[in-house]
Amino acid sequence: MRLSVAITCVVVLVLVGSKAVADTDFEGVTLQIELIPSQARMEGRFEVDPARVDPASLACFRLDPAIAVDAVTQGGDPIEYSRSDAGWIELERPPEAGGGVLAIVYGARLSAPSQARPGGGFLGDQGGFLPPGADWYPRRPDSEPHPVRIRLDVADGHLGVASGSRVHEEEDGGRYRATFEHPAGRALAVATGPWEAADHEIEGLSVRTLFPAALEGRFGEIYREQAAEYLERFGEQIGAYPFDTFTIAASPQPVGQAFSGFTLLGERVIPLPFIPHTSLGHEVLHNWWGTGVYVDDTGGNWSEGLTTYQADYAFKRERGEGREERGQWLRDYAALPQSEDRPHGDFRGGNSGAARIAGYHRGAMLWAMLEDWVGRESVVEGSRALFGEWRFREAHWDALVDAFDGVTDEDLRAFFEQWVRRAGAPALELTDLRLAEQGEGWRVEGQLRQRFEQDPWSVRVPLEIKTEEGTRTHWVELETAERSFTLEHDQRPLAIAVDPDWRVFRHLPPSESPAILRQAALDPDVRVIALGDAGVEEVAPWLGRAPKEADEMEGMRILLGEHEPVAQWLADRDLPATPSMVESELEAGSGARAWAVPDADLVVISGADASERRGVAAELRHRSHYSYLLPDGNGERVTGLWPKGGVWQDLTYDE
Repeated sequence: MRLSVAITCVVVLVLVGSKAVADTDFEGVTLQIELIPSQARMEGRFEVDPARVDPASLACFRLDPAIAVDAVTQGGDPIEYSRSDAGWIELERPPEAGGGVLAIVYGARLSAPSQARPGGGFLGDQGGFLPPGADWYPRRPDSEPHPVRIRLDVADGHLGVASGSRVHEEEDGGRYRATFEHPAGRALAVATGPWEAADHEIEGLSVRTLFPAALEGRFGEIYREQAAEYLERFGEQIGAYPFDTFTIAASPQPVGQAFSGFTLLGERVIPLPFIPHTSLGHEVLHNWWGTGVYVDDTGGNWSEGLTTYQADYAFKRERGEGREERGQWLRDYAALPQSEDRPHGDFRGGNSGAARIAGYHRGAMLWAMLEDWVGRESVVEGSRALFGEWRFREAHWDALVDAFDGVTDEDLRAFFEQWVRRAGAPALELTDLRLAEQGEGWRVEGQLRQRFEQDPWSVRVPLEIKTEEGTRTHWVELETAERSFTLEHDQRPLAIAVDPDWRVFRHLPPSESPAILRQAALDPDVRVIALGDAGVEEVAPWLGRAPKEADEMEGMRILLGEHEPVAQWLADRDLPATPSMVESELEAGSGARAWAVPDADLVVISGADASERRGVAAELRHRSHYSYLLPDGNGERVTGLWPKGGVWQDLTYDE
């Protein structure tokens, strides 16, 4: 990943003459970073005393090839070095332990925020960002993590934040200077902006917002208070927060990203009313999983699934919405084309489409299933053990297995191996059901089967029995393609269902899986059937791209156009022409609408003109887990799922 750099040849003036010795009280690397937003200019100085680290580790550095190197010195004397096209800086000889401070001085002019590439750095009047992994400072990847001190100097009245704890700051003449320290830094980040700073103190911990004035006045307090609650919650649950400060900073880009000691949220994201109560908690928890315990992603990125389970899903469950959240995960999975299905262990990153299902949904469901097996307290204890042993170290999946296995009496390795390494999911069904009287009670017998599965999954399946007095759950171990079961009850059973609360990651049968709008977004081969003057670019706000156009149905399609031509096109093919023909109680207003046609690989987006259709497409970025998004008579949006028959099977008794 590279910085977005507009001009690479920069004459470094300020930091070349800065102090000639490294901090004598610090056992690590010091970075001095000056940022001048009005000139989009970054000037940097890397310093380390070879007497305090292994000199052999200082022979080779990684720096973005678009960044100019002004000087490499030890003890003030030049050192010969070579530089590859890929950005590697190789010293002619390793620095000597007693030869004085090794310094690398460098600089670049960065892209404006509006011109930055995805994942790239930027700097301008709206703000600045030096992202992790972009090699904006001389890195020694094989030596990370290591102690680092960042001395930040920001001009033009802007403020800044960097990875680690803020240990000092001052403002003078439009300059903001601050020092941040990280005991074991890796993939460091810096952000700046025309912000106002406001703080909330909790038991010696400073929680800060860095927002533009308009956002600070409206939203700063709620963000600080909520962040403080999350820090306290996760600290008690997992282990003490690993830094002394936490900052929520605004970004001109529409992001939500977590770094050591701070998070960046887009200026357009911050006003959304649900963010402080959902996404903010997710980003805070990454200070434990991802930047507290680092991810060794050679076996896959485990942090997003665990974070989703302990933050997003936990919040939903506490509001009584846990079952619906699990159902949404499984409906999204049901809409995923088989060609896009991938194991959780293949997930490295990404927050959309198939990557989100593999990394976030599969991952969170893994932990929910583990909780059902070993209990919530064991999962909490395993989290504490993992954080306590691996804080500021890179943890592979093996470390997670050992941590959670160590706090239970169960052998969890086979469970993790299956749910982390295997694609697909079991498809479950009940057959040969029989109900019989047994003395003063009742007996239900039947077969639990995995449909179409030549390589059966090992899965704990909840079978739920409904009686006049309520329901009761029986957990059945299924390790083969099918097994017989017998369930005994005091009350007469009326109906039975396989996993009606969606506690197992599985393929949903048609009776549980209505057509949803996301099926179009998940298919990389989706095409658009554009009627009249409609154009494929209208769906770009939803899909992030403009698909190719098609004439007829063959594969996943999006039908696009005005209401009447769209209805006629559907009627000509014996498909429901309007949403009310699917569900008679739906009365859509005259505005733009989007809906998934049942039993067809087709999503319909219709409206009076391109602007209307583009607007409803943009809304689908957050609402495509529904079957329809319709206007009502008051200009509001109506969402919902097409009704399905459900999974309950009646139990009859022949006397």
